[in-house]
Amino acid sequence: MALLPFSRLVTPKLFSTNVKINIRNLMSKQLVYKEFGDPLQVVKFRECAVPPLGNQEVLVRMLAAPVNPADINTIQGKYPVKVDLPCIPGNEGVGVVQEVGKNVEGFHPGNKVILTKPVQGTWRDIAAFSKDCLRIVPDGLGTVEAATLTVNPCTAYRMLTDFVPVSDGLVVIQNGANGACGQNVIQICKVWGIKNINIVRNRPDINELKKYLENLGATYVLTEEELRSTTIFKEKKIEKPLLALNCVGGKNALEMLRHLQHSGKMVTYGGMSRDPVNIPTSAFIFKNLSFHGFWMTAWNEKASQSEKDKMSEDIIKMMCENKLKGPVHKMVKFDNYEEALRNALSSKGFTGKGLRPCLPAIPGDEGVGEVVEIGKRVCTVEPGQRVILSSRKQGTWRYYGVYHERNVHVISPILPLPEAAMLSIAPCVAYRMLKDFLTVKPGETVIQNAANSPCGQVVIQLCKAWGINTINIVASHCDYATVRKHLLTLGATAVYTLEEAEELTTFDTSLSRPVLALNCLGGKYEDVMLKLLNRNGVIVYYGCSFDLPLAKQFLRSDTTFCRFDLSDWDKNATSVEKDIMINDLIQLMVIGKVIAPLYEPLELKNFVYAIRNTVHCEAFSTFNYVFDFTLP
Repeated sequence: MALLPFSRLVTPKLFSTNVKINIRNLMSKQLVYKEFGDPLQVVKFRECAVPPLGNQEVLVRMLAAPVNPADINTIQGKYPVKVDLPCIPGNEGVGVVQEVGKNVEGFHPGNKVILTKPVQGTWRDIAAFSKDCLRIVPDGLGTVEAATLTVNPCTAYRMLTDFVPVSDGLVVIQNGANGACGQNVIQICKVWGIKNINIVRNRPDINELKKYLENLGATYVLTEEELRSTTIFKEKKIEKPLLALNCVGGKNALEMLRHLQHSGKMVTYGGMSRDPVNIPTSAFIFKNLSFHGFWMTAWNEKASQSEKDKMSEDIIKMMCENKLKGPVHKMVKFDNYEEALRNALSSKGFTGKGLRPCLPAIPGDEGVGEVVEIGKRVCTVEPGQRVILSSRKQGTWRYYGVYHERNVHVISPILPLPEAAMLSIAPCVAYRMLKDFLTVKPGETVIQNAANSPCGQVVIQLCKAWGINTINIVASHCDYATVRKHLLTLGATAVYTLEEAEELTTFDTSLSRPVLALNCLGGKYEDVMLKLLNRNGVIVYYGCSFDLPLAKQFLRSDTTFCRFDLSDWDKNATSVEKDIMINDLIQLMVIGKVIAPLYEPLELKNFVYAIRNTVHCEAFSTFNYVFDFTLP
């Protein structure tokens, strides 16, 4: 979860001659959107004057505001809450009272307050809110806890309260347990003495995630695969749950309801898999299960003030006693709002992983440079050598940088700068996917979608160098003719649009049915590759498709479904494995068998242009932007 922290603002002063006059010259930094659509495209930064304070209003200097999925969906126009455009986004936040209207009672400058009603526009550094939208919270309440109090903790509290009577013997099962709401469910269960079973998606760092959730108070943490075969109920280690909390849907929800007690209840509050909740008839007839939906916004509209007050008091008490902590988060400077939006739109926004980089931070994951100076104990590099950054998040968007020697790799000075600058991500992803999941022999075929992406271009070249054929699928609206010509020049065996690939039924003698599929998209792109893949083949999900549910395994029960993420590989790989990979890629680049993906060089000062035009989805990305520090 990303939070937007706001800088200090000077409170307006009163200047007096014979009469006191309030001189207001307050400017508010805020985000705004005038149309629904992609947040990275429609959300804009602006500064505008703060209007005079109304009699029933409170002037608040914001401290932090989270970026929630509901915020993103509202901007996209997909959330079932009507907003008037133009609109300032942000449903939650915490701030400090600066000034109160003349008819406002109970609020005073210096009070810490939270927003209790949605769509108030918290993504700004200072704002006037109606007093009815605010609630005073204790000064000792943490900033993150306060900023994220009104959605996920309240959702967890209500679902644990409103459907099954809370008791010490109650057992709850939930999926999406590593999400922000799931973490709140675990902690509240611990406080209330409720045993809980938590389902998460399998991943390379699963043991680390399990330990984190267990430290929060999880009784059991199981992967989706472990839930299907678990014996904890048969061996009476824990009673079957009476309440199931579902935010995923699809097969995941079906597996949970199989373990519910007779007359148990399932509450659905999300649908991350985008697959429907399919309920067997027997669940109604023979187990008397009941199924409910929950939406916090709807509850707030109907609940009495006393119910809201009791809930807030209970949650704040748990937070102040350090029994309920804020979700895993990353603080992002308000000026860097695009980073928060980009992370929220990707799978990294709400993974539950402990990503807490120090701020301020310098962006940039890869790059090439020359060693200027070394520390006294450095023994692996020398001044004048050319090096690349071999670790992520080292900050390469700068002219000079100081790095630990373990994070740099010496390269040949004859390696072209573009190839060197873009060596450590797209080429490494392509190399590992072709090496780690299946031994593809010369003459065999690999199929991939988004072949026009930087990674796709490298896949084509590596396959050509290793004697492997490639079937490459690209989007028809990405200047197909030009893209096709370029990919064939790189060494592609065949290039098709999605529509053309859907019509394929046979292959000629020069092109065998593919044994390995590289998938970074979903939907029809995924379907057509599964249709064309050879028996007992392997499909690898990466990029935009990494967090897609593997729900289509039933279409190809003979196929092996895998996922790949370079960051996860980096964590587990040895330095020898990394060196072998880098040296293999460098050798191919030096002899010209692998060239850099298409790119446009830019001066560092043009970073806004690069950020705005860098697309999130590989399917629509044909080239990179490279900051060229050698430009005059």
